[in-house]
Amino acid sequence: MTATVLRLDRRRVTFRALEPACEILLAGGVVAAPTESFYGLMALPDREAALEKLLELKGARTRDDAFLLLVDRRERVRAYAQEVPPEAERLMDGFWPGLLTILFKAQTGLHPAVLGSKKNTVGLRLDRSPVPAALVRMTDRAVTGTSANPSGLPPASAAEAVLEYFGGKVDCVVDTGPTRGGKPSTVVDISKSPFSVVREGAVSVAAVARALSPPGDRPGP
Repeated sequence: MTATVLRLDRRRVTFRALEPACEILLAGGVVAAPTESFYGLMALPDREAALEKLLELKGARTRDDAFLLLVDRRERVRAYAQEVPPEAERLMDGFWPGLLTILFKAQTGLHPAVLGSKKNTVGLRLDRSPVPAALVRMTDRAVTGTSANPSGLPPASAAEAVLEYFGGKVDCVVDTGPTRGGKPSTVVDISKSPFSVVREGAVSVAAVARALSPPGDRPGP
């Protein structure tokens, strides 16, 4: 079994070109596609078989970890988060689209694979890459954005690396060329106070702290 490979010009990503990937997602398959940093493994959060397949593909990943979700616009956050506090709005103002994942209090009914270790948070991010945004819009659902690599190995920054890792174990690979790589997304938990940085990545802790400070308390440039 081999994966379907869609080779696209990153400057001309269209709904029509992504139709095969969209159909695979809706059928419960797994699609590897570029994000702004690395290639990600994308599945729909309401397709249980696809999420179970993601767990198998990631390998050593524990079931206490959660698959973050990529959205296409801020308004879609409310489909997955119970509430969007002002602090979250400030973070989205400052860093979306971009490499900041925000942990919200999760809506009820979400699959355990997309919930945090205490099963009450969901991680959401708005990515700069046009591919995830298009797939979300086409399926009318968020997609998972976990990095395309088995646990413990470097994330894939090219379609060739995805195929080397997984071959036909993924159903489709959207190839728009190499991604820029770099640091992963920073993860900030705003589901409880005090807010905390769970993982520092491309966005610094200092930048998060400045964004979360009340306007009158923010340091000058």
